[in-house]
Amino acid sequence: MTTDSTASPNTFAFKAEVQKVLSLVINSLYTNPEVFLRELVSNASDALDKARFLQLTAGDAVVRTEEEPAIRITLDEEHRSLTIEDNGVGMTRDEVIENLGTIARSGTSEFFAKFAEASKSGDKDRALELIGQFGVGFYAVFMVADRVDVDTRSIKVGSEAVLWRSSGDGEFTVAAGEREAPGTRITLHLKEDAAEFAEEWRVEHVIEKYSNFVMFPIHVGDKVANRSSALWRLPKSKVSEEQHVEFFKLVTNGSAGDAPLATIHWSVDAPVQFSALVYVPSKATMELFSSRQLPGLRLYARRVLIMESCDKLLPTYLRFLRGVVDSEDVQLNVSRETLQENRTIRQIEQQLTKQALKALEALAADEPEKYLAFWRQFGVILKEGVSTDFRNKDLLAKLYRFPSLRGSKDALLGLEDYVKAKPEAQRAIYYLTGNDLEQLKASPLLEAFRARELDVLLLTDPIDEWMVNGLRSFEGLELVSVAHGELDLDAVAKPKTPEPSPADDARTKAAVAAIERVLAERVVSVRASRRLTETASCLVSRQGDPSANLERLMKAFDEDKVEAKKRVLEVNPAHPIVESLGLLVERDPASPRIQLLGEMLYDQALLSEGVVEDPARLVRRIQDLLVESARNAAAAAEAPRG
Repeated sequence: MTTDSTASPNTFAFKAEVQKVLSLVINSLYTNPEVFLRELVSNASDALDKARFLQLTAGDAVVRTEEEPAIRITLDEEHRSLTIEDNGVGMTRDEVIENLGTIARSGTSEFFAKFAEASKSGDKDRALELIGQFGVGFYAVFMVADRVDVDTRSIKVGSEAVLWRSSGDGEFTVAAGEREAPGTRITLHLKEDAAEFAEEWRVEHVIEKYSNFVMFPIHVGDKVANRSSALWRLPKSKVSEEQHVEFFKLVTNGSAGDAPLATIHWSVDAPVQFSALVYVPSKATMELFSSRQLPGLRLYARRVLIMESCDKLLPTYLRFLRGVVDSEDVQLNVSRETLQENRTIRQIEQQLTKQALKALEALAADEPEKYLAFWRQFGVILKEGVSTDFRNKDLLAKLYRFPSLRGSKDALLGLEDYVKAKPEAQRAIYYLTGNDLEQLKASPLLEAFRARELDVLLLTDPIDEWMVNGLRSFEGLELVSVAHGELDLDAVAKPKTPEPSPADDARTKAAVAAIERVLAERVVSVRASRRLTETASCLVSRQGDPSANLERLMKAFDEDKVEAKKRVLEVNPAHPIVESLGLLVERDPASPRIQLLGEMLYDQALLSEGVVEDPARLVRRIQDLLVESARNAAAAAEAPRG
């Protein structure tokens, strides 16, 4: 039946203070005018879904059609128009007036007062929550159109076509329409500065960006513009490795490697519904380590892109993961451009985080070489987790890998393997932090461990100082820094090679006391060492104080606010320098060489850490010792031989 389209139209005023709402939509909600097309495609997709459901459930109450469900977009550059049409559920006259004439159905001036109050106070989340109560997505069309025509016919048997028309100026008209079949055709008469949306390439770009995976075909001219197959909605067995590689390159723009190291393909219906297809990249990108906005997962709702980069779906220490999450349960603000804080998102984040960590755990167990490749790319980021995610701390700790004292050059050791390999009597996990692996391996702090063939984890990433503080223990064993406190390893293991014995305990005490007097302003104390077997001296921090490495890192951020803590100088009682110093104190307590040797022991300890406080002063001391040594050698050479 054809309706007389010449019948006089009825004019209506928009409800809910339309001018304010339209101003809000156009000027406040959307940051990019191209989203109008996303909104129209989403509405058309919903209409097709509803039509399919009614045809299955409503019997003879709805019109039957054999036509393929589809969305069609027609462009006219000459007349600057865009038409989008679907053969979905359509609307009756009453539904047109209700749905398109009432922007905010429960809206009153109270809404605007509350919105203004929330905006003024800076409570952005509250403002978004308020506008999220109002269904105004359709009205994004007025960002780009001077006039909008909606020609629609309901799928209900006996319905007539209806034409809705408005320029967004406070009024709309409703008249008889021309459609003969159920569905909706929306024609936008574009503004001059929006003429680009009548061009095919521009429309295809928007569809590819936002609506590429809508389940119904979107025809633009003579071709289908969307991909249509949302891999994350398919069963795992239906997605090939080639499809994963192709999709991985799509979501990473080809910047994160040629293929993923691991894939998380997962769907869940309770307690919250969502599907996820997430990849572990094979290559880190620079943006992961920058202060700019961090990459996130793409968020879809019913296959329609809502956010290109949603950083609320994963904790920051998993920011290297790339892929998509699609959920029908997420609550969005009215513009669909901003995610509201809510329990649903937190539930998705918790479940997705657990699945991601399990996937990494499986990769480490099943393909250790591939996991080590992952760790070398992303380990420094994953280490952030134990300080921020207490819930998953134990699982994270199992994923960590470190170089160690007894490991080969490129070997990395997990905490579980460290615990399995340690002597039964060892009740701690030992570690040492610094900024250079080779320098750490040569540290005098490790001499007692080498002598007993005990392993020590060597931590060289700046984040390690905070990581060990967040971790603290693993499987009941405390993490202990070998650069702190006193150390006695005899209860753990005996040296594999005999250690030199101090010549005289009293002489050692005299040497320690003399050095402490010399260095009274520079160290907390001086003591005989149980950790040195070859080197004359070393510096250790008191228990509870920051390590020297942490102080150096903190100074790099703000040197003026970091006060260096005095440390303890440990001296090796069996070393010839310490023995000679003890003998000198015994024979000539006023000798100037005591001052010189005491300061040289301190400087040597700093030098072994790669630190020189005063290079010029150190050179002078070395010269003094060399001069004295040369004179002693000359005197010995000139002495008469017996």
